[in-house]
Amino acid sequence: MPIGYANDSMFLPESFNYTSYTESCQTTFGLTPYYDWALDIFGGWNNSVDFLAATNIVWSNGELDPWRAGGMNQNVTESGSGIALYIENAAHHLDLREPNVEDPASVTSGRGVEMDHIK
Repeated sequence: MPIGYANDSMFLPESFNYTSYTESCQTTFGLTPYYDWALDIFGGWNNSVDFLAATNIVWSNGELDPWRAGGMNQNVTESGSGIALYIENAAHHLDLREPNVEDPASVTSGRGVEMDHIK
């Protein structure tokens, strides 16, 4: 998974160079990365079309999750049974962890929405 960090990231800035990464993989492993594999296999080139037939899915996205930008951020399923849930003050998978008294109210509420959809 190609990843780089901008100057405003919590991580040290690091650009991603496809050319050097590809060359490194070819030299080290004899393989060429297939950068679009996840999009080609699972969809995502056009979310409003690719996921219309999906059902009974809750795509949760925490506000503090660096992967949120690449997640499902809008409701797109035809049946309406798949939702994109945005949870303020939540980090990566916080809503899927054991409840804790320190959890923000938004996470507790998000878990409730998830459970309603699962039921």
